Amino acid sequence: MCLLITQNAQAPVLSNEWLEDFYDYNSDGVGVMRSENGQLIVEKLLPKTAKEFIQFYHDHIAGKDCAFHLRMRTHGEIDLDNCHPYPVLNFAEHGIDLWLMHNGILHTDNKADQRKSDTWHYIKNYLVPMLAKNPDFAFTEAFSELISEHIGSSNKFVLMDSHNRMTTINKDAGVYWAGLWLSNTYAWTASQSASKKPITSIKKSRKQAKEKPIALRSAISPYSYSTYPAYYDRDPDWMGEIKPSKNSSALDYDLEMMLDAFHDECFYEASAITMTQVYRFIDAFSEASFFDIGYMLIDKRIDEHWFIQIMHDFELAKESFAWLEDKELA
Repeated sequence: MCLLITQNAQAPVLSNEWLEDFYDYNSDGVGVMRSENGQLIVEKLLPKTAKEFIQFYHDHIAGKDCAFHLRMRTHGEIDLDNCHPYPVLNFAEHGIDLWLMHNGILHTDNKADQRKSDTWHYIKNYLVPMLAKNPDFAFTEAFSELISEHIGSSNKFVLMDSHNRMTTINKDAGVYWAGLWLSNTYAWTASQSASKKPITSIKKSRKQAKEKPIALRSAISPYSYSTYPAYYDRDPDWMGEIKPSKNSSALDYDLEMMLDAFHDECFYEASAITMTQVYRFIDAFSEASFFDIGYMLIDKRIDEHWFIQIMHDFELAKESFAWLEDKELA
């Protein structure tokens, strides 16, 4: 779970309804990072209520160029140390402060120290050795491509340094809405007006921010699930070309974890979907889109029969989720 967001100072201030919505999905800690006068400022909080988070938002986030993160624990303890962002480099040792926020579940896990998150381990084992002697590398295209391939598109990183440089890994796997970039569509009541392309109109961003999440929740499924057949036929003989990710071993691991999660939540039909069909969906849209919709099922925001229908009927998928990107048209 978790929700990672970037914004500029011109982004509309969000309503309490939207902030409560974010908190409802992700209540295990919040953090923000921003650069001011050559210093990287980091604030964290373990809010006990939505009201505390709302106050934190107005004190440290609203009207600022920043990245912020709301956590829903997957690995590690619930404490401030495991709240994002995490330090990567520090001024005393490296001449620069560099911090990172993460959304997703890394295949590199946290088995070495389960008190710490998978993000903490990834920074220690991969990013610090890579960047300690060359911090500027973090803001190059080569770094973005290398890390994207290693972590897979279901994971997103945002790195920011004390020189006010920021980079987002797998940015194209997120969505734009209300002047924000958001890392996923499953850890909030995603609006149908969210877009895969940046929204440059301030007027449109303000209009989106005025939407009501409660109204969106009630309208999330305009379809009658009972009219859909249960898809026991998984089309095992489909012979189309499968195009797995360049990081296929990591992707296969993540997909198996998702299917296992379906089974654990008693979505037995969804857990029985074949990898062939999953890869067909990924080939049509993206890895991140599959995980977004999968988490919606786990959170019971969509019906299992509808999920199965979407996995087979790509026109219905595009009709149901306006933020899905048709890769053939991208």
